[in-house]
Amino acid sequence: MLALSPIVAPDPDAWEYSVEVPHDPRGAGVARATVRAVLDAHELPELTDRAQLLSSEMVTNAYLYSDGEARLRLKWCWGVLRLAVWDTSPRPPRLRCAAEDAEYGRGLYLLEVCADRWGHYPIATSLFGTRSKVIWCELAK
Repeated sequence: MLALSPIVAPDPDAWEYSVEVPHDPRGAGVARATVRAVLDAHELPELTDRAQLLSSEMVTNAYLYSDGEARLRLKWCWGVLRLAVWDTSPRPPRLRCAAEDAEYGRGLYLLEVCADRWGHYPIATSLFGTRSKVIWCELAK
């Protein structure tokens, strides 16, 4: 029996941006400013606060838990904003229980609470195994 997949037309309003973030504590600020500028340009103010918070958290985690640069990608397609951060650490993120007075440890919890969907996946860059990862989240309009 022949199975046919439906043909999905491309979204005429789709767009994508990417910015490299150096391994620097100011990277989270760069992420927030970039997200605000892009969403302002595309007239999506209702997503700006959540997108800034979540991109900042993901870039901060990339800075804290990897030793190299990161890349922030924003992609809009069919009414969904996907934020993705690639970093040089192969270790998967871990959801933790942070104490009330802890200064760190809530980034993934914020993804869980504020994003419509989120996840991560490893990136194999050589024959010898995983060398980096991507963590992503989606926000629907």
